[in-house]
Amino acid sequence: MSIEIDNSVSNDISEGIFFAKTDNTDKLYEWLKAGNNPNQFDNDGWTPLLWASARGHAESVKLLLDNKFCSAKVDLPHRDSEALPIHLAGQSGSVETSKIILDHKPDQINIPWDKLNGHTILLQAVFYGHVDLIKFLLERGADTKFTTARGLGAKELAAQFQNKTIVDLILPYDKSSEEKKSYYDSYLKRISPDLSEEDEAKQILSDKLVNKIEEGFKKAAIDPNSAEETLNEIKNLIEVQKADVNRLGGPLQQPPLIATVTGNNGFPPNQDVARLRKKIAKYLLECGADPTLHEKHPMGAQTIIRAAVFNHLDILKMCAEYITAEQLEHAINEIPLVNGLTAMHDTVLRATMATPDHFEGYLNQARWFVQNGGRSDIEDFSGITQRNIAENAKDPEVRKRLLNVLDGKN
Repeated sequence: MSIEIDNSVSNDISEGIFFAKTDNTDKLYEWLKAGNNPNQFDNDGWTPLLWASARGHAESVKLLLDNKFCSAKVDLPHRDSEALPIHLAGQSGSVETSKIILDHKPDQINIPWDKLNGHTILLQAVFYGHVDLIKFLLERGADTKFTTARGLGAKELAAQFQNKTIVDLILPYDKSSEEKKSYYDSYLKRISPDLSEEDEAKQILSDKLVNKIEEGFKKAAIDPNSAEETLNEIKNLIEVQKADVNRLGGPLQQPPLIATVTGNNGFPPNQDVARLRKKIAKYLLECGADPTLHEKHPMGAQTIIRAAVFNHLDILKMCAEYITAEQLEHAINEIPLVNGLTAMHDTVLRATMATPDHFEGYLNQARWFVQNGGRSDIEDFSGITQRNIAENAKDPEVRKRLLNVLDGKN
């Protein structure tokens, strides 16, 4: 039976993306039959296949890969983040979507996303808690030696989120710590910057600065008297040795300010660590650290997003003093390359999972974001808005209070 072509469909990649994103397979078929090429990027670096994969639209993915007119390339990555369709399928959690892609390109089951977080599709599935997809991938041969950009294997990543169900799933397939370390060492070599002799000296200083910040928090957790020494060493690196506060440093190539806000202060919070974190952040900001500067790994994020994850509201308020209101609003609502989760997404999501003693902190952070232009209607790559997260909170009181805050109510 012949299929009529809708002549209103133009040769425009944005239309193909819209049809794939909304899973409108009839329109997508017509768009392809009209001679349109799905292997093009829109202004944001997306293709129809990337969006269909991120949304878990298996039928659209199948149509894009199998159509006889112009098939989509399964190995064409996002222009900026370099995520492949298989990585985005891992975020969606769709087993059928992942299966279709792997049937076309079986070796992508273990391909890492080197540009950002180092995740394979298995690590993506673990990060987002997609149990059925994890089962499918392990049975299909996903290798557990691969690690995240922070050196965590699939089992360790699940344990970090205290997800015993996933840990138990992975255990029979788990590789040794030696194999994981060997892989991680190779990963760090792959992502290390290629520097000139002049830049190498500057990079060494930046690496020392980031390392000193990270080590300082570990020391403060066990020895409160070490905080002053840490601050003095940081000041020496910046004021005497002239380390650049806005040069990316450490193995993950992060600005010192992001290294400062990465991590919690302990459970329960260690006040010595908290005080040191705020002092370092204040000092770096006074020295010209830019809160809108992005890291390279693992999330490609800036300080506002990273501080939001760990509920460092005091530091967020500090950062607001050093950037314009417009810059702050943009940073709060910025859609990061790795998953589309804005600072507000992270805040609302963490609030829904927080223990009662931590919930108020995230609620106050969400309230402050709203007061500074934070939005609740932005979709992440899988199509979930901040409001959707709040609406799906299991605890009715948490759900009610979050929605009130997002609506600008107290």
